[in-house]
Amino acid sequence: MTQVLSSAKAVLALLSEEENLVVLFALKRLSSLMDTFWHEVSAKLPLIEELAASEKLADETRRLASLVASQVYFHLGDYSNSVKHALAAGTAFDATTRSLFTDTILSRCIDTYVVYQETPESEREELPPKLEELFVSLTKSWVLENETTADLKEMVGFTVRALRLDFLEKVLRQSLSKTHSAEILNFTFYVANVLLQDITFRRKVLRLLADLYTDGLATIDYYSLAHCLLFLGDVEATSNLICGLWRGGSRAVAFQLAFDLFEYGNQEYLSGVVAHLGKQLGVSEQALGAVQSVPSASDAVGTAVAVPAHATLPSSAPTTTDDASGAASVAAVAESPEHKLLSVLSGQVTTSLHVKFLYARCVADVYVLTHIKKMTDPRNSVIHNATVVANALMYSGTTMDGFLRDNMKWLGAAQHWAKFTAVASTGAIHRGHTEEAMRVLEQYLPKGASVPTLPYQEAGALYALGLIYSPLGATRDRKTLKYLEENLQKFSTNVQMVHGASLGIGLTAMGLQDESLYDALFTCVTGMDAVAAEGASVGVGMLMLGSGNDIVVQSLKNVAYEENQKEKIIRGVCMAMALINLGREDEALLLAEELLESGDPWVRLGGCFVLGLAYAGTENAKTIEKLLNITVKDMSDDVRRTAVTMIGFLTFKDPNLCLDLIRVLVDSYSPHVRYGVAMALAVSAAGTGNVAVIDVLWDMLEDIVDYVRQGAAMALAMVMVQLTEKENSKVKDFRLLLEKKIEDRNEGRCSKFGYVLASGLLDAGGRNCTFALHKQRHRLDKAVVGVFMFLQYWYWYPYLLMITLAMQPTCIIGLNESLELPEYTFKSKAPPSTYAVPKSVLQEKRVKASEVQAVVLSTTRKEEELRQRRHQGPGGPGLPAGTSATGAAGGDGAAAEAGSKKNGDKDSTGASAEAAEQESTVEILHNPARVTAHQFAVISHDVDPRYVPLKPRPMGICLLKDTKPEMGAEVLVAPVVLSDRDEARVPEPFSYP
Repeated sequence: MTQVLSSAKAVLALLSEEENLVVLFALKRLSSLMDTFWHEVSAKLPLIEELAASEKLADETRRLASLVASQVYFHLGDYSNSVKHALAAGTAFDATTRSLFTDTILSRCIDTYVVYQETPESEREELPPKLEELFVSLTKSWVLENETTADLKEMVGFTVRALRLDFLEKVLRQSLSKTHSAEILNFTFYVANVLLQDITFRRKVLRLLADLYTDGLATIDYYSLAHCLLFLGDVEATSNLICGLWRGGSRAVAFQLAFDLFEYGNQEYLSGVVAHLGKQLGVSEQALGAVQSVPSASDAVGTAVAVPAHATLPSSAPTTTDDASGAASVAAVAESPEHKLLSVLSGQVTTSLHVKFLYARCVADVYVLTHIKKMTDPRNSVIHNATVVANALMYSGTTMDGFLRDNMKWLGAAQHWAKFTAVASTGAIHRGHTEEAMRVLEQYLPKGASVPTLPYQEAGALYALGLIYSPLGATRDRKTLKYLEENLQKFSTNVQMVHGASLGIGLTAMGLQDESLYDALFTCVTGMDAVAAEGASVGVGMLMLGSGNDIVVQSLKNVAYEENQKEKIIRGVCMAMALINLGREDEALLLAEELLESGDPWVRLGGCFVLGLAYAGTENAKTIEKLLNITVKDMSDDVRRTAVTMIGFLTFKDPNLCLDLIRVLVDSYSPHVRYGVAMALAVSAAGTGNVAVIDVLWDMLEDIVDYVRQGAAMALAMVMVQLTEKENSKVKDFRLLLEKKIEDRNEGRCSKFGYVLASGLLDAGGRNCTFALHKQRHRLDKAVVGVFMFLQYWYWYPYLLMITLAMQPTCIIGLNESLELPEYTFKSKAPPSTYAVPKSVLQEKRVKASEVQAVVLSTTRKEEELRQRRHQGPGGPGLPAGTSATGAAGGDGAAAEAGSKKNGDKDSTGASAEAAEQESTVEILHNPARVTAHQFAVISHDVDPRYVPLKPRPMGICLLKDTKPEMGAEVLVAPVVLSDRDEARVPEPFSYP
C-alpha cells in the first residue's frame, strides 16, 4: 500500500543534517515532490542556496541543491534566478527530459544566448561559460536526432537565430547526405533573407549555401545558386558559373541565368559580370564598345525582333575601306553567340523584347484621355499637366504617342516648366526604344546654337533621352552619355538645360559611378540656380546609386550645411545622399542620425530619406520604430509626412506589416500624416491588389482634405493596377468614381489632379504593366529609385515621370536557344474573364445605349394604323382581291413577329454562346502572352506538344526546351514592326455590289 505524503516538512528537516548522504537524499526527495509542495520548500530557499554554495558538501550534492533552488524560483515565477541556478546545477539538470520546467529553462537559455549573439561585440557582457556549454551540448544532441523535414527546418531556424554557422553547416550537410535534395537549402536561403538582420552573418550563410548548391546534390540547382551569388554580389563566381555552363554546352541555361540576373541584379553587379565574362569569352572591350553603338538588341534576337520601320538615314559621306571593314567586324561580333549572351546581361535584349511586346499588346483606352481633355479646362495648367503625364503613364513603353500628335494645339497650352514635362513625357512613352531615341526627339533636341532657342523644350528632350535609356543595365550607349555631358557643359549657365541634362545623365548612367560625370554634375550643384542645383544633385545621386561613397556624401553634406542655403538645394542634396546609400543598411545609420539631429527641417527630411532607402525592403524593426517616433514627435509637417511614407519603403516585401504598423495613423489629426499613410500603403502594396489595403484607402477617398483624397486616389491606382472586376468588385466602382470626379466642376483642383493621374496609373503601360519594387525578395533598385523620385512630385511635377522606372511588363515570352520566338501555347486554369482586360468605357456606353429600346404609346400606334387605312382605302393598294388591310397588316405583323422571333433566337443563341464562353474554366494562351501578376499562380505548361520551359514556374522571359526536335524546323512567331502611327486594319474581303 502506497502512503501519500501530506507535507514535506519531514524531508525539509533533513536539510539541516551535517551528513552529506542525508542531505543528498533529502534534496533528491524534494526535487521529486517539488510540483506539489513547492510552497513549503520555498520557505527554506535561503538554506538551499547556502547548501549550493557550501564547500563542505560534495559536488553532486551542491549541483542537486542548485537544481532544487532553480525549481523553487521557477514556481515563484522568477525565471532569471531559475535559469541561473539551473546552469549552476550542471549535470544534475537533465535537458533531455520534457517537462514544463525543463522546456521553460531551455527556452530562456536559448533566448539569452540569441540576445547575446545579436548584441554588437562592443556592447556585449561576458557570457556565462555554462550557458555556452549547455547550448553546444543541446545543439549537438538535436542535430543527431533530427530525422523529419520539419525537424530539420526547425533546426535551421534555431541555428540561424543563434548565429551559429558551424551548427547550421552540420544540419545542412546531414540533410544533403540523406536526401541529395535542394529543398532544405532553398528553405535556408529564404530564412536567411527574411529573418536575418545581421548583414555579415547573412553573407556567411549565403556563402555556405553557394558552396553546398554544388556539393552533394543529385542535380545542381543553377537558378538558386545564381540567386545566392546575386545576393552576395560575387561577380567572379557568377561569371565563372555562366562561363562554365556556356563552354559545357548548356547555353540555354546560361541564357536563362543571364535574363534572370538582369531582371534582379543591380547596376554595379551587372557591369562587373559583363566585363569579367567578356574577358572569359574572348570578347574585347573595344569590340563590345563598338557593338554597343549599334542597335544590337534587334540583331541579338534574330527574327523575334524585326528592324524598326524607320531606321536612321545613313550619312551622305562616302564610306572608306577601313570604315567598311570596321563595320563588317562589328556586325560579325554582333551576330556571335557570345555577344548575344552579353547583350542579354546588359539588358538590350530584354528591353527590346519588352518594347515590342508592349507595342503589340497595348490595349489602353484612349477614350479615358479624350474624356479628361474634354471635361477639363486647358487653361488650368495643373490639370493640363496632369493629363499629359497620365498619357505618358498610360502608354509608357508602347511607343504610341498618337494622343500628343493628334492634339498639338491643345498641347500648345503648356507653358514654361509644363512644356518641359510635356516633351519629357515623350521619353516615358518611348521608354526602352533606344534604337530610335535620337530620331524621335530630333525636333526638340538642341540644334547646336550657343544659346538654346527653346530652353524648356530642349531641356525636356534631354530628360526624355534619359527616360528612354533608363531600362538598360550594365552597358550604356557612350555616345548618348557623351552627348548629354556636352550639353551640360555647353549650357552650364542655363537653368533649364542644366536641370534636364542632369536628370538625363542620372537616368542614363544610373549606378555607373563615373568620376568625370560626377565632376561635371557637382560643379552645377555648387555654382547654379536652386532649380538647376537640385537637378544636378539628383543626377549625382543616381550616378553614384548604392555606392555609399563617403567622399561624395561628405561633399553633398557640406553643401546642405552652408549658411542661408536654399531649401531646393538642401532637398536635392538630401535626395542624393539617400540614393547613394540605397541598400547600405547599418553603414548609413550614422549619417541618418546626424541629419535627424539638425535644427533645419529640410536636413531632417534628408535623414528620413536616408533611413527609408538604406533599409529599403529590410523590415528593420529599430528603423521602423525610429520613423514612427519622428512621425509623432517632429514639429515639421514635411518631416512627419516623409517619415511615415518611408515606412512603406522598409516594408514593401510585406504590405500587411505596413498596414498593421500605420493603421492607427489613418485617423491622425494631421492631414500630412494621413497623406503619408496613403503613400506608404501605395509603396508597400504597389501592384499587389491587397484587399485590406484597398479597404483602408477606399475610406480615405472621403477625407475632408483635398490633397489626402489626391494621395488616396493615386495610391489606390498603384495598388489596383491590373486588378479585374472579377478579382475585386471595387475596380469598376473606382473607374466610375474617377470619371465622375473628373467631370465634377465643383471638385477642387488639387484632388482632381490626383484623379487624373490615377487614371493613367491604373492603365500603366497599355494595361500590360504592374508596379513592383521587388521580385522574389530581390530589391529592384531602379524601381525603388523611380517610386522615391515619383513621390517628390509634391515639390516638383516633372518627377512624376520617374514612376515609369517601377513599371514591369507582366508577360511570358518564350525563346528558343537561338533567342527566337517559337509558336508555343500554355494554359491558364481560370475563366478568361477572370484576368481579362477591362472593356473600353466607350464600348460599354455604346452597349448600354443599344440596350435602350424606344417606347411607343398605344395611342400613337392606333393613330398610325388609322392614318394608313385612310391612305390605302378599303382593300389597300397593291393587295390581292379578298385581302383586307387588316389581313395585310396581320400578315406584315406575322412576318415581323417571325423576324423578331428569328432575331430573338439569334440573340438568345449569341447570349448562350457568350455564357458558354464565360463558363469556360481554362484559357489557352499563345507566345508571347499577357499574364497578370496574379495570373501566374494558375499558369500551367502542359499543353504544348513540343516545348517545355527550362525552369519551373517561369515568369517574364523564359527559355524553352525543344522536346521533339524530330518534328522538323521550328515555326516562329511573326516579327513585330514598330510604327510611328497606328494605321487602320485592312478590311476583310467582300463582294461588290
